[in-house]
Amino acid sequence: MLHGRERECALIAGLLDGARDRRSGVLVLRGEAGIGKSALLDFAAAQATGLRVLRGGGVESEAELPYAAAHQLLRPVSDRLAAIPSGQAVALRGAFGLGDPVDGDRFLVSVAVLSLLSEVAEEGPLVCLVDDAHWLDGASADVLAFVARRLEAEGVVLLLAVREEDPGPGSPDPLGPRRPLAGLPELRLRGLEPEAARALLAERTSVALTPQVAALLVASTAGNPLALLELPGSLSAEQLAGVRPLPDRLPVGEVVEQVFLDRVRHLPAPAQTLLLIAAAEESGEIGLVLRAAQALDVAPEALDEAESAGLVRVEGGVLTFRHPLVRSAVYRGATFLRRRAVEQTLAAMLVDRDSDRRAWHLAAAATGPDEAVAEELELSAGRASRRGG
Repeated sequence: MLHGRERECALIAGLLDGARDRRSGVLVLRGEAGIGKSALLDFAAAQATGLRVLRGGGVESEAELPYAAAHQLLRPVSDRLAAIPSGQAVALRGAFGLGDPVDGDRFLVSVAVLSLLSEVAEEGPLVCLVDDAHWLDGASADVLAFVARRLEAEGVVLLLAVREEDPGPGSPDPLGPRRPLAGLPELRLRGLEPEAARALLAERTSVALTPQVAALLVASTAGNPLALLELPGSLSAEQLAGVRPLPDRLPVGEVVEQVFLDRVRHLPAPAQTLLLIAAAEESGEIGLVLRAAQALDVAPEALDEAESAGLVRVEGGVLTFRHPLVRSAVYRGATFLRRRAVEQTLAAMLVDRDSDRRAWHLAAAATGPDEAVAEELELSAGRASRRGG
């Protein structure tokens, strides 16, 4: 069961029903890593009763190999090449390395793929599922976009899952500036609504979560399904049950964390340092972040680079991360010594300003028992208690 995806599942089921009535359909599923694109492709495959299913996808290591993804998708039906016009078959065989190479004619290859899919669909409706389309090689992306714009009454459904990117300067865009899939029918996936996210957590967690813990997990992941599934495995039963406190910065799952870290690590070092400062200082006070950055020899221009990369935004003097998982990934992805330097700098900025936040930054920078820091934390706890905290 896909919690919170009723509308998306209904749309896909409608496309499959259309194929059974000989109507073709195309849909690009777009969203961040872990948002559920692959799960919806799996749903389509499971619901494709009476339809032939072809599956393929982009592979990062093959992104420079022309037609690699198209070959992967169409390999199971390559025995039908003899049924399409000979010139097209020769071009497609050459593109796939099944025959002598033909001087590149991408249009002819694209027409051949359309003819091949139409020929296969003559035997019955066909579903083509393409995952990780952001890693499609350029030739395959062009071919699939060409086909998608010309499918009509063949009874073919083409679903492509693409990771949503906000590429800034220096960020990779595997599909290139031409963006061949632009303009195709598209469905943008967002995080699950709180009720659906809590249902997913309850289904996959053996410990009964308290409402407070569940709410914090949902808020910290912005309803990202993969993060919701991975996080409980990184927490103890006592933390999940609310007996022990959760970490200040939740441990993001390795898969999701790596995706966000890849975005961060394409930025220059000063911008990465500024992001680490912002991740450590959760108030988001932009003046404090910039003063700490200056103390660490980071120029204000680093903020422009982080904003242009789509990782943070500044509104009303407050810096916020575009996704809470970016904050967690930035902080956990830094080395201890880098985190320590940032925490110490922030603590120095808060002298005579905010004793409570200063105490927490000092504690985060501690390398062992420290009576002075412990005393500051005790005073902070006393102030919190008097406020009813």
